[in-house]
Amino acid sequence: MYRLAVVKNRKRACLQPWVIGLITFISLIVLAVCIGLTVHYVRYNQRKTYNYYSTLSFTSNKLYGDFGREGSKNFTEMSQKIESMVKDAFHKSPLREEFVKSHIIRFSQEEHGVLAHMLLIFRFRSTEDPETSDKIIQHVLPEKLQDAVGPPKLDPESVEIKKINKTETDNFLNNCCGTRRSKTTSQSVRIIGGTQVEEGEWPWQASLQWDGIHRCGATLINSTWLVSAAHCFRTYKDLDRWTVSFGVTIKPPKMKQGLRRIFVHEKYKYPSHDYDISVAELSSPVPYTNAVHRICLPDASHEFHPGNEMFVTGFGALQNDGGSQNHLWQVQVDLIDTQTCNEPQSYNGAITPRMLCAGSLKGKRDACQGDSGGPLVSPDARDIWYLAGIVSWGDECAQPNKPGVYTRVTAFRDWIRSKTGI
Repeated sequence: MYRLAVVKNRKRACLQPWVIGLITFISLIVLAVCIGLTVHYVRYNQRKTYNYYSTLSFTSNKLYGDFGREGSKNFTEMSQKIESMVKDAFHKSPLREEFVKSHIIRFSQEEHGVLAHMLLIFRFRSTEDPETSDKIIQHVLPEKLQDAVGPPKLDPESVEIKKINKTETDNFLNNCCGTRRSKTTSQSVRIIGGTQVEEGEWPWQASLQWDGIHRCGATLINSTWLVSAAHCFRTYKDLDRWTVSFGVTIKPPKMKQGLRRIFVHEKYKYPSHDYDISVAELSSPVPYTNAVHRICLPDASHEFHPGNEMFVTGFGALQNDGGSQNHLWQVQVDLIDTQTCNEPQSYNGAITPRMLCAGSLKGKRDACQGDSGGPLVSPDARDIWYLAGIVSWGDECAQPNKPGVYTRVTAFRDWIRSKTGI
């Protein structure tokens, strides 16, 4: 039997015209009130970002030379302390909800102390008066810093603050090493089948091209120098045939440059993988932008630990023996200790103190052919990114117990400085 719905005949009831009109009128009033409340809510809660440039004098028991060098451990520690004091000051003020962050961009030496240069970022409701907000900021920071407990010892009366626009803010941040415009929040499976990169996520990534064809990755460490792998230049030495592109696509690139000089580590001897590092000088400096600027170099004493967040990026193959990609890809990897990586089932003692392993012992997450020379990076507590490794070698791609092997940058920090002055 078909189970069709049974329809019964019923007498149709009709509404009086005045009832229909009343219902329509009430509905329109309700709709108007809802629209008004929504507009009011959006307008009231909509926030606009305001940026400020600030300077603050302080004294410290450390010598300026101990923390004056950007990217050093002492620079990071001093920056964290001052940023924390400024954060606490605003959190104890009426601006605690509007304050987003402070960011030290540099230190400069004064006759009787040191000057911290920093950015202050706020988000105010669109209904608030910007001039009033400016006055509150100018008043709050010196007042609340009176209670700050050092070291370092701050001078609240020295605080100077001026409002700056987005372009000025970007210029300050782009001239700092290791800053990014966006942050990856989801872990990709691997470069082999992983996720493409958005503009500004990894602005230090470069593509080294021989006769216009991508061969290796590289990392921008200042406006004129790149770090890459030694094996990228093993049989490719003619400077005129090398070009370097920047941006998340090889074609079209954000910028393109030639090479002036290449230094391959003196102890690199093929087919050994040891001492697999090189530096290359660009034919002319690249201007820093949101999409192109430098990574931080770690101190020789800097330690990266298993569990640290790490990413490797490159234009390499998406499968073993595959071709390079036009778009930049990324993968989050795990740092694997040398002892584990030297186990018989892995690399059986081939990992030297100048190498580190990263990836996954289960496979699936790895760099591949064409990623050589590219960056393995990790952030510090301030979310500033450092070059931990250089893509060097591995047994095929993304195989179990065969993680990627990288040149350990800290082991060559002094060598990089000797060649580049950085």
